[in-house]
Amino acid sequence: MFQSIAKTLGQLSDPRLRGVLVTAMLSTLALIIVISVVVGAGIDALQATGVAWLDGLLGVVGAVGAVILAFLFFPGMVQVISGLFADRVAEAVEAQHYPDLGPARDQLVTEIVADALRFAGVSIGLNLLALPLYLIPGVNLVLFYGLNGYLLGREYAEMVAIRRMDRVAVKAFRQQNQGALFAGGVMIAIVATIPILNLATPVLATALALHEHERLRRQGMRHQEISAIRH
Repeated sequence: MFQSIAKTLGQLSDPRLRGVLVTAMLSTLALIIVISVVVGAGIDALQATGVAWLDGLLGVVGAVGAVILAFLFFPGMVQVISGLFADRVAEAVEAQHYPDLGPARDQLVTEIVADALRFAGVSIGLNLLALPLYLIPGVNLVLFYGLNGYLLGREYAEMVAIRRMDRVAVKAFRQQNQGALFAGGVMIAIVATIPILNLATPVLATALALHEHERLRRQGMRHQEISAIRH
């Protein structure tokens, strides 16, 4: 994985990635603002009691709650942006590191958006279910990074794999490499929680997932070749 991380960071100066990186960062910033405003407006709508001191207290609680909920929603919603930029990021990475792959299959925008929204729904739903446990110190960090590491590792792996595999093959690949994909997902979850750096999540996560996919795929092919020779 460290080699995949080094390759990802080493290509950030690539002109082919520079434009999509800026666009993705601005889109991610806009997403954070929208999530915060929507969540904040929803909480504000629930705090009009008519009692001044109570409304003031609820306002403070609401502001904190808006930040927390926006934080929890972010890993899921950022996948929507990642889906929109995945092809451009993947093409730049493949051109530099994997020119032997050839062109990927064309994906419909509706397919990309549907997959991204499905993941966003699952991610937000599970994080909301886990919300009571997030209030327990110590447990919250382990649970957050564990849950979102699993979800992000799975979904980013599927997002890059589906460009060249059918869904049956993608599922088999994911099951064969659960440990490595989980570790990659935890790395993505960590990036998604670091201010400023999290704006680059769509690009960094897609590039990392692609490098890990190719590393694991080629590793699997080598094992198959060795096994065939032995038999």
